[in-house]
Amino acid sequence: MDTRENSNSPDSAHSYDGRLDSLLLLDTAELRAVLTPEVCLKALEDAYRRLHAAPTDKGRSVAFEAGQGKFHVKAGLYPGTHDYFAAKVNANFPDNPGAFGLPTIQGLIVLCDGNNGRPLAILQSAELTGRRTAAATVLAAKHGARPDARSLALIGCGAQSRYQVEAVLGVLPITHITLFDREPANAEALALWTRETLGLEVEIAATIANAVAARDVVVSCTPATAPIIMPDMVTAGSFIAAIGADNPDKQELDPELFANARILVDDVDQCASDGDLAHAIRAGIVTAADVAATLADLAGGAKPGRARDDEIVIFDSTGSGLQDVAAAVAAFEAIGKQSCR
Repeated sequence: MDTRENSNSPDSAHSYDGRLDSLLLLDTAELRAVLTPEVCLKALEDAYRRLHAAPTDKGRSVAFEAGQGKFHVKAGLYPGTHDYFAAKVNANFPDNPGAFGLPTIQGLIVLCDGNNGRPLAILQSAELTGRRTAAATVLAAKHGARPDARSLALIGCGAQSRYQVEAVLGVLPITHITLFDREPANAEALALWTRETLGLEVEIAATIANAVAARDVVVSCTPATAPIIMPDMVTAGSFIAAIGADNPDKQELDPELFANARILVDDVDQCASDGDLAHAIRAGIVTAADVAATLADLAGGAKPGRARDDEIVIFDSTGSGLQDVAAAVAAFEAIGKQSCR
């Protein structure tokens, strides 16, 4: 949907007359057109580089229990400049597909001018969240995976999985992909999409252990509430991105995996309370001080993602308001400028 009769652009952001008829409404198709994996990665790299220079500008998150699901609010200022503010409201109701024929996750993002508070755009949440989550994975993978990584295992083949596959293939020379999902139809659908869209052959594994075995890169994006990836499944030198656990009830990695791994996170505080890292901390295996680097450290060039070829590197990702504001700004600036041509 598009209501651009008085469209905003960054160049006209201070000529507001108090009306909302110039608000950009950016739907899935428009976001898909401009938020390519390359654009999202650059947006997150720029934002995290700025966050490294201004560490107090990280995003904030809050969750609310509601019936059979939760509402999550993630918000943040664009780091360093504070030129933009974004707030995302997501509803996560796992029973929606079966009970109501609705997506599990639904939501909206509001983008505002950080200089005067002017509402600039409302963006559909699911598409932007999927793409910025994948961009966070590949930002970590650029630094934490071996540059010659050629095999990828994807555990969980739901809505997020396509973004992950497409983004990872953009930064690593992957030639072999293995999939696992507890619902075989999901894995089959992703395999078909990958073959037709990306031109790669895909193997569907019968078990998680078979999928993960001897893989250079493992991406887990599931709603699991107990460990599904164990230490004896993982090969030395592998990179593991665990992106499913974003609240204390979720867990994908056995805590023992953290004992001898190099740990990367998107946000130390969030991962220490809501991510897989939190379970390892509660088990007494590591502490928050054992985190080797954040995405801000990596983007800012302050710390390396990988120290040795044979070490296991874990990226624990819980998502953040900074990621949302970075992607929302990238979409707004691209579409706003196009609409003014």
